[in-house]
Amino acid sequence: MTRPPRDHRADGAQPSSGRGREGRGTWHARTVTTTPDTAPAATISAPGHASVASAGPGVATVRRVLERLGVHTALGRDVALAVVWALVTLAFLTTLVAAGEFYGANRSIPAAQVVVVVVLALVQQVPLVMRRIRPVTALLAVAVVQAGLLAVLPTGLALWTAAPVVTAYTVATLRPTRVVVGAVLAAVGIEAVGAAVGASAIVKDQLGATPGLGELGAVVEALALVASAVLINGVSAAVGSWVALRRAHDRDARARAAESVEHQATLTRAAVAAERTRMARELHDVAAHHLTGLVVQAGAAERLVDGDPERAKESLRSVRAQGRETLDALRSIVGILRETGDGPSGTVPVPGLADVSDLVDQARASGAVVESQLDGTLPSLAPLADVTAYRTVQEALVNARRHAPGAAVELRLRATADSFVIVVENDLPVRRDASADGGFGLVGMRERADLIGGRLDTGATPEGRWRVRLELPVETDASATGLAGGGPE
Repeated sequence: MTRPPRDHRADGAQPSSGRGREGRGTWHARTVTTTPDTAPAATISAPGHASVASAGPGVATVRRVLERLGVHTALGRDVALAVVWALVTLAFLTTLVAAGEFYGANRSIPAAQVVVVVVLALVQQVPLVMRRIRPVTALLAVAVVQAGLLAVLPTGLALWTAAPVVTAYTVATLRPTRVVVGAVLAAVGIEAVGAAVGASAIVKDQLGATPGLGELGAVVEALALVASAVLINGVSAAVGSWVALRRAHDRDARARAAESVEHQATLTRAAVAAERTRMARELHDVAAHHLTGLVVQAGAAERLVDGDPERAKESLRSVRAQGRETLDALRSIVGILRETGDGPSGTVPVPGLADVSDLVDQARASGAVVESQLDGTLPSLAPLADVTAYRTVQEALVNARRHAPGAAVELRLRATADSFVIVVENDLPVRRDASADGGFGLVGMRERADLIGGRLDTGATPEGRWRVRLELPVETDASATGLAGGGPE
């Protein structure tokens, strides 16, 4: 009666061994297997495969530990893996020898045979270093060493370290199915040769081992070892193929999700563009309607000025009210239609003098020294003049940080009955930038000032400072408000 090997494990449990004994023509062998836990499987990482996060939190923890130890590359992690499995294998074999479970079907074995087995088991972990660089080569190298192990193992003992499992798994996760099948069959073939040599006891006799089983026992042993090779390589490769398939499925799912998000974003942009087009038509209608009414009422007021001054005044008041209504409608629609702005959506309110204090705070947050001072009360400027004042202060502060980094900046705001003056001064840099007074920023500020009837002066002062001065006209009926956060510093 023949009992095949019965302890093939690839689940990361602690390995075990058994000792077969002769008796009544029977023989049995227990297979000793040291296999990787889930960590080696999860640490497979190559372009196009799952990331560390998808592998699991345990793998991320292991990698963080390795990074603290100075291991940052995939090759370094594989070297660490090989060292760990070599130490585990050495400890396991030492335990077997000490427990007397290393003899297999023999009562004793020569020391030379023990040394050869231990050395081959340790050498077998070396190809793990190149398991991701040359996975097929690593698998075949491990198979050759495994064949040597099977050729010298004591009769009745089968020993499989973690290396065949890890390399077969790695090949299946990194290579196409056709390559995986060929590599696994080649590995099994190599190991079958080693099993046949071990069953024939050719090498064992050279090491001084005692005679093994009879002819029938040798055949059974060889078949059992070949079956072990098929099972271990086949199951490991199957698990690796399943993991590779799952990773590919996850990648496809993420790609489909990204495409769905992009498609939805495209539909949203198209809807927004259509709505903007509708609003543009509405803007045209609003402007045409209100401006036509303004022209008609203005003409009527012109005819009534001499004959009926009261009705002319009433008509002009109506013109003024309708003009304000038109401005409000235009501002509302244009604010939505703006393609660009200070915010991501491009629809935030247009900045003005009330936001100058925010500019000062931002400049100070970036490390600049800015002193601000307000003389008088902040006037209520026309919309275009309001945004011009804001942009001038913004550009002046930016230029000061760009061309004179570290220099203190003074911001002075002075309001009078008919004008509003903004002055921004800073020390000149040690090395003068030739583009300081010829940049597009100054050109833009000057164009804005000319557009609203203001005056912009820029240049160096006799005191050796750079000054930007903007003077804006103020309407006599403008209301006044206080500058929030812009008091003397």
